[in-house]
Amino acid sequence: MDTIEYSTRDTEIISKIKTISEEAKPEDCYTCLKCTNGCPAAKLFEEFAPHKIQVAAHMGFIDELINSGILWYCFTCYTCQTRCPQKTSPVQTIMSLTNIAVSWGISPPKIYPEMIKTISEEGAILKPREVSTIDFDFLSRDDLDLPERGIKNPTQFKEALKVVGLNEILALKESEVQK
Repeated sequence: MDTIEYSTRDTEIISKIKTISEEAKPEDCYTCLKCTNGCPAAKLFEEFAPHKIQVAAHMGFIDELINSGILWYCFTCYTCQTRCPQKTSPVQTIMSLTNIAVSWGISPPKIYPEMIKTISEEGAILKPREVSTIDFDFLSRDDLDLPERGIKNPTQFKEALKVVGLNEILALKESEVQK
């Protein structure tokens, strides 16, 4: 690992993180590793470790974290939050740091605006699709007697998405989104 320059330390980062999420408490982490040991993203991505993100945030060394793109590896499954004996909520720290990254002008990976667009249109990340049986017959939701999927009140749903900033995310130009 490269040497971290002390001059890059952001001494105000804890207050910035807490402004976004009161649940995030990186300063209370004592690196027991329970969060990282239970993290599915850490199992897939060797460089992703929620406890290290907590320590880096607490120490104020976030530039490399934010610029590396590693924060976007988080599945937001909340496993780290439920496993933490100190209730430091690494997931809240990570989400706060991704918000800070976006406020710095760092765009999310390309898939995020695509998922958000699908959510706004379908009410879910994935569009409905047929499933295959063991005989390779394709069945729809109707064939399986599943309830109709979709947004019950599209106007109210779109208003809620507007309140949380959906329009700004969807307005990202293709060149602004990471490839």
